[in-house]
Amino acid sequence: MKILKKTLTQIEAANRQRMEEKEKKLDSLLKTPKGLGIIENLAIKLEGMRQNYRPKKKMVLVMAADNGVECEKVSKSKRFITQYVVEAMLNGTSSINSLAKSFGADVKVVDLGIDESSSNSKKFDFKGIIDKKLMPFGTNNIADEAAMSYETAVSAIEIGIKMVDEFVKKGYNLFATGEMGIGNTSTSSAILKVFSDLPLDDIVGFGSGIDKKTLEHKKEVVKRAILTKKIDKKDPIDVLSKVGGLDIAGMSGTFLGCAKNGVPVVIDGFISAVAALIAQKLCPNARDYMIGSHLSCEPGMKYIMSEINLTAPLLMNMKLGEGTGAIMMFPIIEAACRITEDVRTYPDV
Repeated sequence: MKILKKTLTQIEAANRQRMEEKEKKLDSLLKTPKGLGIIENLAIKLEGMRQNYRPKKKMVLVMAADNGVECEKVSKSKRFITQYVVEAMLNGTSSINSLAKSFGADVKVVDLGIDESSSNSKKFDFKGIIDKKLMPFGTNNIADEAAMSYETAVSAIEIGIKMVDEFVKKGYNLFATGEMGIGNTSTSSAILKVFSDLPLDDIVGFGSGIDKKTLEHKKEVVKRAILTKKIDKKDPIDVLSKVGGLDIAGMSGTFLGCAKNGVPVVIDGFISAVAALIAQKLCPNARDYMIGSHLSCEPGMKYIMSEINLTAPLLMNMKLGEGTGAIMMFPIIEAACRITEDVRTYPDV
């Protein structure tokens, strides 16, 4: 808990003076005022994080863990698929690896609770994984009990913070959040439901591609998960421990760690956005270092982005996770950093 408490005191709001100066400089360039829209907004926001910010080393930091709620058959995928995808990430053959190669970024995977007992006798190669396993079989089934202890939730958040600390020391200064864990749209939906008065129809989506019958079952599981527990909605960590997941907790730590270090971090889809919401509730200033990416197909996504007052500018019909939507913002962020370097100012006429 010490690391988390210390981090929350270290996160400073973005520098508004630098942001105002950047806006004036952008307005002086040879173009229509505000003509580059979101790119200009990004340039201003990045300047608030760090003076003359430029991306150097880029990373997708993936938090991986299994979720006990998978046993409720709320996903089209079986639990052992987590291991297949993580193995692909580690040997460079997953979707996020392909995109990372296109944008010059590295992919790192943190094991917070991958259930290696669900492998169907296949031996997986996890060489290169960052082993921070907190629960050997993943979280408990939220439909029947708390996902994890309060202390475990804190530990997962702190691992996310420490991972960012370590990679920033190695020169990384642009992060995308990624996750892998079957069942995590259910845990994310449960968290959002606790924090909001939205009906389940506006929160729970098709996730991995389930049918309508399974969707109705999934809503009932989320409802049961909440009704069977006494949850303190004013305490984000209590919410996380009761109905969340280790991957979400780790990503919350990623958001806080990036804010602490003054570097930008990109939100991916629904699950990542839920982690961002938790980070913001723990420390409102953390929002200043978050950048939205795509508007996930999950119905609850738009409500979360509204809650944290950020936009998701990319409309790409993406619903995969892994950080695949978040990394699509990397070239846009890099473009935003070049504007005041490359564009001449208006002539004095």
